[in-house]
Amino acid sequence: MRAGIYARHSTDKQGTSTEDQIRRCQEFCRFKGYEIAEIYRDEALSGAHIENRPGVNALLIGALNGRFDIVISEDLSRISRDQADTANFFKKMIFLGLPVETISEGLINELHIGLKSTMNALYLKDLSDKTHRGVIAAVLRGGVPGGKLYGYDLVHALDEFGEPIRGKRTINPEQAIIIREIFETYASGQKLKHICDDLNRRGIESPNGSKWAPTTLVGSFVRQTGMLRQTLYNGVITFNKMHYRKHPENGKRLPVLRPESEWISVPIPELAIVDEGMFARVQRALDVRSSKHLQRKLTPKVMTDEEKRDISIRRSKEWRRNQAITTKRANAVFGGKLYCGEHGHKIVATYARHYSCPTKGCHNRSLNYDQIIILVIKAISTLDQDMILSHFDSAQMGKARTRLEREIDRSKQELETLRASVNKVIEALGPDARSHEIRAFFDDKSEQIHRTKLDISRYQRELAETSIPKSLDRIIARHNKLLAKLRVWSRDPEAVTPLRQIIDKLTIHATWDEANRMWQRECKATFDFAALIAADKRHSS
Repeated sequence: MRAGIYARHSTDKQGTSTEDQIRRCQEFCRFKGYEIAEIYRDEALSGAHIENRPGVNALLIGALNGRFDIVISEDLSRISRDQADTANFFKKMIFLGLPVETISEGLINELHIGLKSTMNALYLKDLSDKTHRGVIAAVLRGGVPGGKLYGYDLVHALDEFGEPIRGKRTINPEQAIIIREIFETYASGQKLKHICDDLNRRGIESPNGSKWAPTTLVGSFVRQTGMLRQTLYNGVITFNKMHYRKHPENGKRLPVLRPESEWISVPIPELAIVDEGMFARVQRALDVRSSKHLQRKLTPKVMTDEEKRDISIRRSKEWRRNQAITTKRANAVFGGKLYCGEHGHKIVATYARHYSCPTKGCHNRSLNYDQIIILVIKAISTLDQDMILSHFDSAQMGKARTRLEREIDRSKQELETLRASVNKVIEALGPDARSHEIRAFFDDKSEQIHRTKLDISRYQRELAETSIPKSLDRIIARHNKLLAKLRVWSRDPEAVTPLRQIIDKLTIHATWDEANRMWQRECKATFDFAALIAADKRHSS
C-alpha cells in the first residue's frame, strides 16, 4: 500500500520538529509494510486553520490524483487543531476512499474526529488563556507587553527568582525629546501633516525607520492606537484592549476591540515621558478632531440637504473665526467687520486712515480712523455678563437646548436598540452566521450604529455651545483687560487679534442732530458668543 506522509510544526523555534515527525512516520510505514509514495510538510504554520497551508493543499491534490492509498501522520493535531477543518478533511478522504492513520491514534474513525478534535480545540483555547495570563504576570513584574516602542529601549534584567523580566524598558532620552515636542505641537493646534513634514524635513527617523505619517501619530480611532494615544507616555501601561478571532471562512486572525471596561491599566510612573496635564489636553484634542474627521467623512453619505447646508454654514463661521487668528501684524480691530447701518454695505478703506460706504451720497463716507476707533471701542465695551446671560437665556437658545437634549436621549435609545438587535442575532445564530444575507445585515447595523454615535457626538458638542458658561467672571475680566490694552494702543496685536475673534459685526448708524447742525454717529456691536466661549477655553487650558 502506498502511503502519503504529512508533517507540520507551528513556529520557527521547532525547526527540527518536522524532520522528527517524518522520521517517525517512515519507521511506522516500514513496520506496517507501507510503501512511502509522497511526503508533504508545512513548516512554521499554525494548526488553527487548514486552508492557508500549502502542504495540506498539495496532499489533497495528490489524493485526487491517486498518488497514494493511505495518509500517515504522527498525530491528528498535525493535520489540524480546528474541529471543523479536521472533520472536513476526514470527509474528503472518505469520499476518495483513502484511510487516515496516525502513530498516536491508529486508524482514524468518526469517534476520533469528535473526541480528539474537541481536545485539540480546547488545547488552543487553553494555550490562548495561558498566554494572556503570562502577559498580565509580566506586566505586574515590571515588563511592558508588545514589541519595540518609540521612546524606550529594552533592558535585560532578572527578577528576585533569577528569571528574566520580559519587556523591561528604560526611557530613550533623545526620542523622549521628540515625543514631548510632538505632544506640545499637536496641543497647540498644529495639523498632523505639518508636524510630520517638519519631522521629515529635519531628518528625524520615525518609529519604523521610514518617513513620518499622520497614521503614525494618531493610528486608528476605533482601535485607539497611535503615538498620541500611547498611555505609557503618561506613565500608565494599558493592555488587554484587543483580542483576535479567527474568520470562519478564510482562517485569518482578525483583531477585535474589547469593551473599555475589560482594559487593564497598570501605573508605571518611572516610564512617564509626558506630564499628565499635557497628555490630557492631547486626548481631548484627539477626541474632538477624530469625531469631526469621522463626521465629515461618513455622514455626507446619509445626511439630508438641509443638514449639509447647516454644516456648510457652521464651517464658514469656523473658517472666518480662524482667519482672525494670525501671527501677522494686526491692523484695525474693526477691519472687515464694519457695516453701514443705512445701506448694509461693508465700510472699507478708501485711502490712508479713511473709510467709506460704497454708496454715493451716504452719510457714512470719508470717516477717519480716529472717529471710528472711538465708536468701536465704546460699542465693544457694552459686552457684560447680562448680555451673555440674555443670549443663552433667550427663548431661541432654550428651544435649541431642549431639542438637542431630546435628540441625545432619542439617539441613545436608538443605539441601545440597535446593539440589542445585533446581540440577539449573534446569540441566536452563533458560529452559523456566515451567509451573505447575515453579513449584509451586520454591515447595515454597523453603519447605523456608527451614524448614531456620530449624531450623539455632534448633538453633545452643539449642546455645549448653547449652554451658559460657568466662568462668566473670567470671560468679562479678560475682555476688559483686552479693552484696556486697546485704549492704550488701538493697534496692539495682543488686543486686536483676540477681540477680532469674538466680534461678529459692527454697524455704524448716522443720525442728523438738528440742534447742533451735525451728523451724530453710533456704533452697534454684535458678538460671536460661540467664539467667545471657545476663546475662553483655549485661554484657560
